[in-house]
Amino acid sequence: MLWRHPMNFKALTYRLLGFKTVDELFDKVKKGKTVSGKAFENARKLSKALMPTGIFYPKGGEVFEASQDVQITYLTHFMAPYTGGDKAKLLKGEKVIISKPNQDKPLGYYCYPINANEVEDRIIPYSDKIDPAYNGFSLSIDTTSLNNDFKQIELAPIKFIKGDATNPNDNATKIIVHICNDVGGWGKGFVMAISKRWKQPEIEYRNWYKSKELEQSDTVQFERLESRDKYSNQKKFELGNVQFVRASDDIWVANMIAQRDIKPDKDGLPPIRYAFVSECLERVRQFAKRQNANVHMPRIGCGLAGGQWTEIEEIINDNLIAHEIETTVYDF
Repeated sequence: MLWRHPMNFKALTYRLLGFKTVDELFDKVKKGKTVSGKAFENARKLSKALMPTGIFYPKGGEVFEASQDVQITYLTHFMAPYTGGDKAKLLKGEKVIISKPNQDKPLGYYCYPINANEVEDRIIPYSDKIDPAYNGFSLSIDTTSLNNDFKQIELAPIKFIKGDATNPNDNATKIIVHICNDVGGWGKGFVMAISKRWKQPEIEYRNWYKSKELEQSDTVQFERLESRDKYSNQKKFELGNVQFVRASDDIWVANMIAQRDIKPDKDGLPPIRYAFVSECLERVRQFAKRQNANVHMPRIGCGLAGGQWTEIEEIINDNLIAHEIETTVYDF
């Protein structure tokens, strides 16, 4: 009779040994019961054994769209030694960006919804959102569900061309993106090409550094991220903020502060700060959507800032390409 069971032999063996699935254990935890670490270890073994053959495992960075309403798990993050979470529903048509897994053939994937504000409003409890330690959320989707209940969306990749990033050939509104340091230095690298073509981006950057905080104007804009700026100020001269300077009728220059100082620190860490590159590009994405603009840039962060292009490219894919922002990178 065992061989007629739809489960494979390994899964049947684990079931006979009393193993539970991860979901079954989480249900016990929700009911206030204690579950051991060994039980979770066994649950992962059972869940892996139950995985169907021929399943697709994303590498990270892909975008998937829900083909129907799907049950997922949300996790709330706090600036404290605890997290929260529960089951929720992702609606048909909603899209998520898949995070890079930390193991081969994972049981599930962490991901982040493209319409993050709408999803947060709908599924995150109000009591969590008003907690001063609340620091955002993420989603977790079972790998089998990702294969059965979602479809992958094909996206236009980064466009690489030979040319001058300060002279983009594009009929749309354009945002020229580059990385600035947090000590007011403007005198080497790509900034020289910017200053040669326009004076205003350098003038406004130096004003920003000198004043430490600027107000918006017709020529200078800032982009507020509600999820990040609740307890900060997007107009301050600090890492993670972006100053958008109008260079011409259809061109903005984005002065992104994502470089700490202008030389490696005492431990040899290069000036680039990848987390702030990501935050800056999130602001660029939001600004690009409001302006209906395309993004142009050199290979940012890989010169004086000392960054690795493989890291930067992944950040661009997550923050721009996955959100269908047309992006061009220029090589001289």
